[in-house]
Parts: sequence; structure tokens; C-alpha cells
Amino acid sequence: MKRRLAFLTMALSLTVALAPTAGLAHDSPNDGHIPKDANYGFEVIGRDTLGGVTDGLYTDVWSHDGYAYIGTFQDPCTDAGVFIVDVAAAIANYPDTEGATVADIKSAPNTRINDVKVHTVGDVDVLITTQEPCGKSIPAAPQAGGNPPAQVGQGGVSLYDVTDPANPRALRKNFLEFGGVHNTFAWDWDGKSYLIGTADTFDLFDTFFVDITKPQSPKLLTVTGALDWLGQDPSAFDDGQFATGSSAGNFNHDVWVNVIDDVPTAVVSYWDLGFVTLDVTDPANPVFLDDSTYVDPEPIVGQPYEGNAHAAVFGGGGDYIFGGDEDFSPSSFSVSFLGTEYPAGVALFGDDPNTLSGNVEYVGGDGCAAVAAPTVAAPAVAVIDRGACFFSTKGYNAQVAGYDGYIIVNNAGDGLLNMSAGDPPLPTIPGAFIGQSDGDVFKDVANAGETASASSIFDGWGYLHIINNTGGDVEVPVGGAASGNTASIPQMGELGYYAPEQTVQECGLDFEGEEVCWGTDFGDLTMHNIEADPLTQALTPTFDQGPRMFVSWYSLGMRAVEYRPGHFHDNSNDEGSYSQNVHEVGRWIEPEGGSNFWGVHVDQMEIDGEPTQVILASDRNNGLYVFTFSCLTRGDVGDDPGDILYCDPETTSP
Repeated sequence: MKRRLAFLTMALSLTVALAPTAGLAHDSPNDGHIPKDANYGFEVIGRDTLGGVTDGLYTDVWSHDGYAYIGTFQDPCTDAGVFIVDVAAAIANYPDTEGATVADIKSAPNTRINDVKVHTVGDVDVLITTQEPCGKSIPAAPQAGGNPPAQVGQGGVSLYDVTDPANPRALRKNFLEFGGVHNTFAWDWDGKSYLIGTADTFDLFDTFFVDITKPQSPKLLTVTGALDWLGQDPSAFDDGQFATGSSAGNFNHDVWVNVIDDVPTAVVSYWDLGFVTLDVTDPANPVFLDDSTYVDPEPIVGQPYEGNAHAAVFGGGGDYIFGGDEDFSPSSFSVSFLGTEYPAGVALFGDDPNTLSGNVEYVGGDGCAAVAAPTVAAPAVAVIDRGACFFSTKGYNAQVAGYDGYIIVNNAGDGLLNMSAGDPPLPTIPGAFIGQSDGDVFKDVANAGETASASSIFDGWGYLHIINNTGGDVEVPVGGAASGNTASIPQMGELGYYAPEQTVQECGLDFEGEEVCWGTDFGDLTMHNIEADPLTQALTPTFDQGPRMFVSWYSLGMRAVEYRPGHFHDNSNDEGSYSQNVHEVGRWIEPEGGSNFWGVHVDQMEIDGEPTQVILASDRNNGLYVFTFSCLTRGDVGDDPGDILYCDPETTSP
């Protein structure tokens, strides 16, 4: 799953203050905003490190009836599978971080678990897990369509009876292989239980529906996708929004279903296509409703949009879609050749891809075996076909032959990707990835010896979007309420956005006041998963309040934001964020060693005899966190009208 891998992944090493006192907030020079180096809103009340801290191991989190379920995602993978945690025990044990795990469902060999959900079917609590192959590859001939080599792991979906969470029992294992399944969502309708899922087919037929009313014998209803919804004609994709950026592609990455106005409605995060909505009243015959269009150029950095619609949920009773991008490459990358700039992806290993420069030569194949020494003058850059072996194997063979860099040419179209490493040994020379059509120019023997050079422009990481799903136009402020400017936003248009400063600033002051460049000194700075706060979705959005959402933001921790028309932040008050019609109301980064949050899930449970909302979060390195969230009130940040960082406790309490 190369789209999951970071452009640069380094350990986050920073120290942040704990929740500020009211005095600190009020006395800060940023007009009532909490300083960017402080945690606030979130409080850790429980933790569990699960199977032990393993870098990059833990994935999505879900909960049901007091138990949390956490998946694992690692390549090469372990058999860790799914951890089941007694949340009350994790809270009772805290600050200890062990002892609350009650069960571990092992995954099949060379198989990783990305997504976990629990859904009650009749009187059975059913755990739904998704499976993807990983680990050691099998030597294979080039695959149809230029796919990667075959894997020894298993794909598909597995269902477990977790009515007794400490003793999970398999109901149906690894059905619907699809080469792998990435995400699912279950819902009930008309007396039956259904499942929508994302298949790793990458062929625009990648959305499947299953009847799980009898979970021991699930029934596949249909497989569909973008070409069904948009009439088999790629030109119908919004404004040519087919594939763009360094991880160009169109595929279903994530799914969510809510019943909106008595209609079961799905939102499908379809990468560069944006967010797609479907009427799933009849899951065997889903009906396309609409899809979003990315703002171009994107509104903060001003560079061409990259898409990467990764995950989304409905908000405001279905009036809004809260969706986010997952963009692991904060730069637009290109290779200059014969006076033309060719868009390119990069190798996520080896030397800085910006150092790629030299005289090109086509090696005449896929580079999976020994490569002949270059005949062009040094520095030499090998041009290699995609397919049959790992990208890193191709690069290593080019390096052994004497090349100073390499360019992989797609053999399955013009989509771009950032190349992840396979088995060692790994090359140290820089690498790039270009589309099939462009590759013909680089492979032309008449062009051998011509110079190619790489360059990049910072264009930011992925961030949060608020999409209009009201069914009509919505008038919103532009540039802040005080500007007096407004815009009419159509159905599925963008009402607002939010990004931490590190997401859209190449460099700046870190949490200790030192000048740093975020894209190289820290970990992944893109957002990941998102959930709506059910306590606030009925609020009418105003400048002072609005529907809230919680976001897991990898190295930038947990974030709480609200859709509040009229807010506009350009970091001029050093509040640490950029947003329009969205306002940050909470953030939290682990003070010791930093954060790497992947999953987030909101639930209710009883604590000390009181119903309490908890926010569960999975940190890839540190396991499960259990948070509560409480808003700062107006008094916490002062009574000046400029002190606008607050929530109204009268409208946000259970």
C-alpha cells in the first residue's frame, strides 16, 4: 500500500506544555488564542501499550460496549492482528500503561489488519476486520496491469463473534480476497445488516456491498465503482479531476454510512476524485448521488490541488461532509528533460530525490536482474520499466551497475506514486517515478545521453475540508466575518478548511522557538482519520459554536475543530493554524517523545457512575489512548470580545 508510506518519516522529538492555565491563555500575545506550544481541551485518562511498543505497528481503533479494538499494520508484518482492551481497566490502571488488554486475535501469516469495526447483528457483536497481504514477496512474472509481485499473505474480510470480548470466536475468515480489503463500514436497514467495503483492485470497480445478516455466511451483493457511477466515461470525472499530484490515482480508500432524511447514504473517499455520495437504500443497487470537486489552486499554499481524499464522515445531521486528505509528499516533484517538466513521484528511500541529475539511458527492461554498466557519460541515470520486483531492487541493481540515479517508468498508465522499499539491500542513489506516456520520451534511444534533473516545490501536506451536502447553495463568509465578503457555495462545494501551520508552512519556529523546516525535521504531518462529535451535530453553525470533529493528525497529535462560519485564521496571531469557517478548539501532542496518531473513535461509557464521552485514539508507536474533551469557556481566555477561543458549555454538554 504505497499510498500509506511517508515522504519522509523521522521520529518526532519535541516537548510541549501541558494544558495551560487560564492565566497563560489570557496573557498570551495572540488575541485570546491558546499558544501553539500548548495542549488544551483533551485530557488523557487511560492508556494501554497493547503488545508492546513497536514502531509503526498500531492502526485503526473502534469500540463497543466498553471494549476497544485496535488493528495492526506493518510491512514486513507481524502476526499481531487485533488487540482487544477493557477501556474501564485502562482508565483504572492509568498512569500505568499495561494490563488492560484482554485478548489478541492473531492475523494470518504475512497479513496485516488495517480496519476494525464492531457491529451488532441480532444478539451477536460482530468484529469486522480487513486484511491485506504484506511481508516477503513471491518471485513472480510481471502481473497483468503492471501490478506489484504476488504476496504470500491473505486479503479479504474476517468476521468474529466478540459478544464475549475476552474470548473472540471466528465466524467467517478471509472471504472476498480482492487482493486485499482496506476499509469497511456496517449499518442496519429494513431489518437486515449490510457492509460496504473498499477493495484493493485499483480498477475503478473497487466498492463492494455484502449482506451480513447471517455473519457466518455473508453474501456478496454487488461490486461497483466510479466507472459505474459516472457512465463508463473517465471524462465525466469532475473537471478532468482524474489523477494528480505525486500519488495520483482514483480509487476507493474509505467508506462511511449514515441514514440522512430516512435514506441510507454512503460517503466514499475516492482519492483524487474527491468525496462521492451514494444512495444505498438497496445495497445491491447503489445509486450515485454526487461528488465533490477540489478547489484549484488549493486555498492555503496556492499550489495545484493534489486530491488524496482519504477519509470522511457526515456532520450536522448530513448537511456537511467532514473530509480530509492524506498527502505524504509535501512537495510537487518533477523531472526536467529536453526542456520539459515531467511530473514525477519519488523514492521513499535512498538519497534526496532532488539530487537526481545525469545523462539518461534506458536499461532495456524491468531491471530485476543484473543491469549492464552505463554507456553514457557520468553522472548516469538509468531508465527502468516498472513491474516484476520491488522498486528498491531495481534501484539497487542500477547502483551496482554504476548508475548515479534511476527513473522508473509506469507500465500501467500515467498515474504517479511514491515508491516504497522492499527487501534489502536498498540503494542509496536517488530515484523518481514517471508516467507511461512520458516514459516513452525518456526511453527513446535517440534521447540517450540527454540530461535529466529533478526539482521540487513545497506544496503542503494533507488537511481538513468541510463540504456542503445540504442539497443547495450555502452563503458563507470569505476572509473572515469582519471582511464583509461572502460566497455562495454549491452542493458538494468547499465551505471551509483547516490546517495546522506545520502542514502548510515549509519552515518556522518549533515548539522551543528554534527555526526548523517541518518537512525534514519531524514525522508525518498530514491528517489521517476523522470522527464527528455526536454531542454537537445538532448545533446551528455560528461564529461562536458549531458541529465539532476530532482528527488524528499523525505527528501533529489529536485535533478538535468546529465548523464556525466567519472564522478566518492565517496564523497572524501565532495561533498555529490556517483555516476558513473552521475554528480549532483543542489539541494534544504527547509531551514525551511526540505522537503518531492513526485512528480516532468517539464513544460513551460510564465513569464513576456518570455517562461520559470518551475519545479513543490509536498511536502507531504507543498503542491506545483514552481521552476526555472539555472546552475552554469564555472566562478561561478572558472576557475581551477578541478572545474567541471558547466553547459554550450550555450547548455542548450531554
